[in-house]
Amino acid sequence: MFDVRKFRPHIPLHYLVLFLFAISILATAQDKDKGKEKESKKAAAGGSGNLVKVGGKLRCDKPDPVYSIEVPDRPGHALLLAKRKCNWTEPLVIMGAKTKDGVAVSFTEKMEGTLHAHGFEVDTLDNGEKLTMQSMGQVLAEQGRAPTKGRWSFMRGTGKFRGIKGGGTYEGKLEADDALTLDLEGVYDPTEMVGEKK
Repeated sequence: MFDVRKFRPHIPLHYLVLFLFAISILATAQDKDKGKEKESKKAAAGGSGNLVKVGGKLRCDKPDPVYSIEVPDRPGHALLLAKRKCNWTEPLVIMGAKTKDGVAVSFTEKMEGTLHAHGFEVDTLDNGEKLTMQSMGQVLAEQGRAPTKGRWSFMRGTGKFRGIKGGGTYEGKLEADDALTLDLEGVYDPTEMVGEKK
């Protein structure tokens, strides 16, 4: 019968060295691949490193129309759908073009004195092109000079702005007359836009 305890394979030393050398090369290659993967994830999350800062101020009129449906679980709980006309008092400047005016449509949940808003805005620039932005945020009271803050991002653009990526944050106020004033700041990445591609 074969006794495993007595079996001792004889591996020449140079084969063992070659084997260990091959393993170290494979480990180094895997580390490089992981490094490349981390870099690509970093680039996807934070852009290409060619980010351009933008900022502007926006005033949106009292909503018209506005629709409200009460949720019958407790007083003051409602869902709202509203449309506002907006004007840029200080425009965003993107590749030399400036935002002029737009239309904002929002879906809002009113709950316990706070408005939780999700909205879309289509803005016209001074060169005739359009940008669509989306936003999510809160208004900390239902009416009257209530503070608001949230996040915004570019969804799409027309013409040379197709492929635009970017976004940022906003702060502002819901005024006593139900107008909305916002200060926006953020960045955009021009590398994927049609106007920047060679």
